[in-house]
Amino acid sequence: MAALLALVGACGKAGGGGDGGGAKSGAGVSVGAASQGVSGEPAAEGGKGLGQKALDRLALSGQDVPGYGVTTVSGKGSPVDRGSVMAYRAATPAPCRPVYAAAQLGSLHDFSAQVVQDVVSDSDGLGQHASVSLASYTRADAGLVMSELRAALAQCTAADMRPSAAHPDAGLGLSGALPRSVSGYGDEALAFDATQVVVDGGAGLEIPVTVLVVRQDSTVATFMSLNPIQPPAIPQDVLDAQLKKLA
Repeated sequence: MAALLALVGACGKAGGGGDGGGAKSGAGVSVGAASQGVSGEPAAEGGKGLGQKALDRLALSGQDVPGYGVTTVSGKGSPVDRGSVMAYRAATPAPCRPVYAAAQLGSLHDFSAQVVQDVVSDSDGLGQHASVSLASYTRADAGLVMSELRAALAQCTAADMRPSAAHPDAGLGLSGALPRSVSGYGDEALAFDATQVVVDGGAGLEIPVTVLVVRQDSTVATFMSLNPIQPPAIPQDVLDAQLKKLA
């Protein structure tokens, strides 16, 4: 499992990654109509996104998900990688860039703040876990993240997505992105399954990936899970805990 986590971590530098089981397509939890910042203040007053400190407080802690270990990859005092956005904008084919970015826990838009975490079960022998990214945008850009992903998923089901050669993890791509039905999450949500593939050095390990992207006001939460042994699924308790903090 340590080797698998290392491979997942190479999936993209919006943050880390994981595999696991739990949330299924169509399942959902009800959350508030708009995200609230600390002290009950609107999360995106005037259309602006949250600052880093405010977003940090909405990220998961070990107390939020008993039975899981939470490791912060970026944000909450760790450096945030803003250069990854440019790498996602250079992926090919161009119409599929939003799908590639989402599978790397990011988007094509600049964010005001970001937190990326790996959440790993303490007891599951298969290493049930997920990677969770929170990114705060202007309200307009948060809406574009979702609309662009929705449009890309409609036309990229047969595409082989490749990162820029300049990307540090240029050897890993994505193929076979298939949208799946999902409802009841946040203000809007999109989900898809795909396969992570090695794109240089010949044939290699192909790993099934599942991704859920939820917009709550101007914050976009991306959940990613992969598993080479069984169909990947995002642990429901991790999903519920994070969306509860955003509500």
